[in-house]
Amino acid sequence: MLAKVYITPKKAILDPQGQAIAHSLHALDYTEVTDVRMGKYLEVRLKGLSRAQAEQRVEEMCRRLLANLVIEDFRFEIFEEYREVKWGVVTFPGSNDDRDALYCLETVLGQQAVSLWHKDRDLKGVDAVVLPGGFSYGDYLRCGALARFSPVMQSVVEFAQAGGPVIGICNGFQILCEAGLLPGVLVRNRSLSFVCTWVRIRVETTHTAFTAACHTGETLRVPIKHGEGCYVANEPTLQRLEDNKQIVFRYVTDAGEADEAANPNGALHNIAGVTNAWGNVVGLMPHPEHAAESLLGGSEDGRKLFLSLIAR
Repeated sequence: MLAKVYITPKKAILDPQGQAIAHSLHALDYTEVTDVRMGKYLEVRLKGLSRAQAEQRVEEMCRRLLANLVIEDFRFEIFEEYREVKWGVVTFPGSNDDRDALYCLETVLGQQAVSLWHKDRDLKGVDAVVLPGGFSYGDYLRCGALARFSPVMQSVVEFAQAGGPVIGICNGFQILCEAGLLPGVLVRNRSLSFVCTWVRIRVETTHTAFTAACHTGETLRVPIKHGEGCYVANEPTLQRLEDNKQIVFRYVTDAGEADEAANPNGALHNIAGVTNAWGNVVGLMPHPEHAAESLLGGSEDGRKLFLSLIAR
């Protein structure tokens, strides 16, 4: 985190330096200038803190550091510093959210992203892999059942097993389950109909590559669009997921409650997303790439999943 701190004399305090600059600006014909306050500027880098923790610490730091709060004012801004990650977005026959994922990563987040074709085993040296939404191979047999045999998936499995970060969104989640990279399976929605709506999901753990920038208990507003999004697993598997904190997201109400009314597809334990035991592979049914620009009338909550990986 980077904190930018601005310190200026309070309005009621005489500022001779500021007045001198104001007179100079007027002399240069900048007559629209009405007041100038001379101040100090600090840049402070912090590590290992969430945004909320950083704000609290900088507030405390400024109050203890400044010589005289009677005559000085301060304000600060907190910025997240990012590293560039090379992302690979896989395209299968029937994928329809691959371009949306590329747009989110390249245009919205300013990251380097390349398209990975399902027939190619070469991952092009990427740092992270996205398996996007869609209907790979027409969802024949089962959603994701054929895609798991694609040549690219052999490389994705090896990449994930070596610790590489992989996120599967909607159909990508289904593929990860079929490939054995995540436990459980996605079956037909309880309503037996396609569901397309906005939902709220609660972050259950931040110990994954894609939730490190979130807070446990935080809720995110993201869209879903699927016919087979009901997550199921046997009881021992569900218990293991609960015990090991591998449930990453749950469907919740606006009040943050994981009840039946919040469950859009009948998923057991209101599960919207899970992770593997190491936290580098995450699958979820909601679409974070469609919640990256408020300009589109939705939310920007989905950005946090990608920012978790690229934040320094």
